Amino acid sequence: MIIQTFRQAWARDTTYTFALNNTGDVYGDNTFKVELDYANKVAELDETNNTATLTYSFLKGGITLVTPTEFAIINTNRPQLVAQNNDAAAVARGYDFQVDTVATFNSGALKQALNLSGPAVVSWQPPALVGARPDSVVWYWRVRFSAPAAGEDASWQQSSFRIISGAVAGGWSQSHHAQFQRDQLQGVAVAAPAGRWSFADQRQAVTLFTVGGGGVGAGSTFNIGNGYGIRTDATAPPFLGDCGTNSPNMLLAVLDGRTLKRVTVPGGTYATCGLGDQLFYHFGSTSGDTLDNLNNSAARQQQLVTFLNNVPDGAYVALISMNRLRYAAFPAAVRTALTKLLGSQLAASGQLRNGEPWALLAKKFAAGGTLVHEQGPDRTLGQASYNQLVSFVDTVRAPGQAGKVLSTRIGPATEWQTLFNVIKRENTTSAYTLRVLGIDASNVTTELAGDVKAKSYALGSVSAAKYPYLQLEVTLRDSVNRVPPQLRQWLVAYKGLPEGTVRRDLVASTSYDPATLLGQAANNGSIKFPVVFQNIGGIDFGAPLVTRIDLLNASGVSVKSAVFTAPNILKAGESMTVQVSLDVVGIFGTLTPVVTVNPVTSRQPELYFFNNTLTLAPFTVTDGNVPPTLDVAVDGRHLLNGDLVSPTPVISIQLKDEDKLRHIKDASAFTVLLQKPGQTTATLVRTDNNPEIQFTIDSTSQAGSVARLDYQPGKTTKLENGIYTLQVQGRDRASNAAGTQTYQIKFEVVKESTITNVFPYPNPVTSKAR
Repeated sequence: MIIQTFRQAWARDTTYTFALNNTGDVYGDNTFKVELDYANKVAELDETNNTATLTYSFLKGGITLVTPTEFAIINTNRPQLVAQNNDAAAVARGYDFQVDTVATFNSGALKQALNLSGPAVVSWQPPALVGARPDSVVWYWRVRFSAPAAGEDASWQQSSFRIISGAVAGGWSQSHHAQFQRDQLQGVAVAAPAGRWSFADQRQAVTLFTVGGGGVGAGSTFNIGNGYGIRTDATAPPFLGDCGTNSPNMLLAVLDGRTLKRVTVPGGTYATCGLGDQLFYHFGSTSGDTLDNLNNSAARQQQLVTFLNNVPDGAYVALISMNRLRYAAFPAAVRTALTKLLGSQLAASGQLRNGEPWALLAKKFAAGGTLVHEQGPDRTLGQASYNQLVSFVDTVRAPGQAGKVLSTRIGPATEWQTLFNVIKRENTTSAYTLRVLGIDASNVTTELAGDVKAKSYALGSVSAAKYPYLQLEVTLRDSVNRVPPQLRQWLVAYKGLPEGTVRRDLVASTSYDPATLLGQAANNGSIKFPVVFQNIGGIDFGAPLVTRIDLLNASGVSVKSAVFTAPNILKAGESMTVQVSLDVVGIFGTLTPVVTVNPVTSRQPELYFFNNTLTLAPFTVTDGNVPPTLDVAVDGRHLLNGDLVSPTPVISIQLKDEDKLRHIKDASAFTVLLQKPGQTTATLVRTDNNPEIQFTIDSTSQAGSVARLDYQPGKTTKLENGIYTLQVQGRDRASNAAGTQTYQIKFEVVKESTITNVFPYPNPVTSKAR
């Protein structure tokens, strides 16, 4: 969750932008939820409209392995392996398929199909898969592009499934070390090829630092104030004041090979020193006795041999020299103990010269010790070797005593059935706790079972509607022998979800061509094309599928949409063809058709949704419409202002429009107003259900439509004498007016016969007049 504060917006419409770091596994469907005024800290009239949610699918690489799903259980040795190019519009190209019983794909059971040609959706049914255990075998499969283009992911996309003969297909299973390695492992590891579990190592840094003893006759050089010693705790320097640091001596620390804590060595009375849990052993006098030390005392030398023999097998031994040791005087028994039990390479005769510094870290075994690190002087330096410093830092390791395995997500499911598990305890000191976790649609995890001990555990009471996903978590413990219980397999039987995909490749490319769609829009006022959707999974959909088409403008906003419902349920392995159509009359600009099968508004559960969308190339519709033309005549004459008309005139109004797709349909296209003598304003003439109005339309012409309105204002009652004002306007289906100004004419009605001025026509007179 990210919370970010922005300054107050000054504009009515404001866009805020912030970045999200794509950490972890982001591939697949992701739901983004944005809340303004988080936690409703600012008082508002309505707090319910501050949240928006968007689901988006991030595709991994260039290929998605569709079915069998990862860790799926199938019951046939002839599975159909289906992969999909993440570019739904991809043309046919080559794909490489491999299937094997090992994740390294190098066993004798390897089967492959190279450069298998296919479109966006490609499948391969390998020969019969028969492994060493035909009743229950894990198979790994992977797919890649045979010839990846520049910028494409050339790596393999890998998955696995398990064949269980006679099982009901459906479910999730892990029983092979490479499958377990896909889980979240904390404090444990699983080894190949046997699949044996072990606790992850605990690690402890050990620092060894000492100095040479000087030349013949030199006094004590091991000054603890200089930081010499063996350190296992960086925060607490050891106390060495009583460790015989003034004698020719050796300082040793022994760490338990399992706990890395200090060990009390049995079998004798050894000189010890240090404080608290920092225990050391040494083999020299603390009183300055020049004879009671490793150089001069056979008893001290034998004590060292006995000590090394009594160190428990598997324990770590850290050793440094103190002051001037005469290595040449050591008896063979001392050298043998150091070389055999600790693996020393410098303790052999002649390797170390008297007085030289020496540090060693090893793991003691009676059959032959394991040397971790050993260091003596550097004789290539100009400094005398017996005056040099020796130091190093290395790490000792021991198995942990607890660890945890958290499975991958299991599901989604429509029905949970049974959990099967095989976890073997190899000794009485080990233990485990197996938990079942439910994950709801909001990604919230809830413990459903806290300590499952039964090998078969019923999950029928778990609601798949509430918890579409599960996870298994096992905690392994052994504080004594440090050998974890062995997880051999865990398996969840459940009813899964169907999986469908749009098969663009099964439709002729001309059907989706922008020129084809533009021609349809221009000539027919609609677009129409087929969409093929195939159920490539092994499960039927639960109800007839809904298909939605959205027509997006250049801003990506849907300007028109339509939905279609299939007549039947789409069963496993079957395809359906949806004849998508959309009326686009009056919609102009750059338009992009986007078809979604099983859209969010009526979504059924499905494995993946990224492959349910068909996005076609945009096409541009230009608005070439021009305003209609209006013609007005009274009693067959085009009037001039002030002309006389009869008291029963026929006003003929014609509206001609060239729009071939949007014909004028009714009299509402006309606006007629008549101002009678004595009126201050014109009165709107009703064009519907008016006995004085007669409307006709000719829309048979391919060139458009011609509408005619005959208005007889004196049909029922003759018009009175006086000046009348007629106003007329017409509009096409796009609401384009026939003119920028309304047509207006004044005429006069005179009922009585009078002498009227007759103006010659034409005027001026040429050769005739009437």
